[in-house]
Amino acid sequence: MLMAAKDAYLLLVQPDDVMISPREVDETLGTMICFHPRYALGDHHNYIDPDDFLREMYLNTVGHDEKGMKRYEWMVNAIWSRKMTGPNRNEQAVAETMLNVISKKYIMLPLYLLDHSGLAMRTVSFHDPWDSGQVGWIYVSKEDALKAFEAAEMTPKIREMIKKALRDEVEIYDAYLRGECYGYELYEKGELKESCWGFIGDMDEVRKRIAEQLPDDCKDLVDQLEERIRPQSVIKTFLQQAKMQIDQAAKSAGDKPKQQAFEIAR
Repeated sequence: MLMAAKDAYLLLVQPDDVMISPREVDETLGTMICFHPRYALGDHHNYIDPDDFLREMYLNTVGHDEKGMKRYEWMVNAIWSRKMTGPNRNEQAVAETMLNVISKKYIMLPLYLLDHSGLAMRTVSFHDPWDSGQVGWIYVSKEDALKAFEAAEMTPKIREMIKKALRDEVEIYDAYLRGECYGYELYEKGELKESCWGFIGDMDEVRKRIAEQLPDDCKDLVDQLEERIRPQSVIKTFLQQAKMQIDQAAKSAGDKPKQQAFEIAR
């Protein structure tokens, strides 16, 4: 828990333990398809396995009809006979060929998962053969991407912008998997004034986004946030603020008769 106090205000920033996946609540450019025996990752889908997904994407590219299916079957048979038999066989040859064809219609990035004392995801390998591996892809059709970026053609610059947008989505999802999810509560004179949850990312970014939500006279509290491990420290701060309010009330009550006497004398 992070805490900061100023005058009558107290700001608490805490982990959001019931955070909903950003894939369910945010608008996304890409579709994230993952396969894992223990975790439900990415976007919901009904594909049986990676081969089923790649076959569907391949047919969407070449034609989802009888002609497209014949092309698929011919490709698989040809690859099997040329690259997947013998001592130097390439077991990924069919998948690589399909991905090459799919790239004509879609922009796709691989997704790698690290499962070690928590989960992490990115679009490049973790280079850890024991605890990591590819779990799927994130993709968008070129047609949809061009519409989203209001572009007429797929230039190298536009392509890189699209890839960056997909990587940014993965970074947000990675932060969610890591548990970098937060919310804040703002108290004024011991009473909850406002709260907001669902901030995802590293703490520097979270501070900036929380500051945007706070009232103007409280924005600087995010720069004063400090770790509070013991609940007693929070309670102590509340008590200090309560005492300050009592002292102010007592002072106001003491000054009131003097003010009344002054008004009578006038």
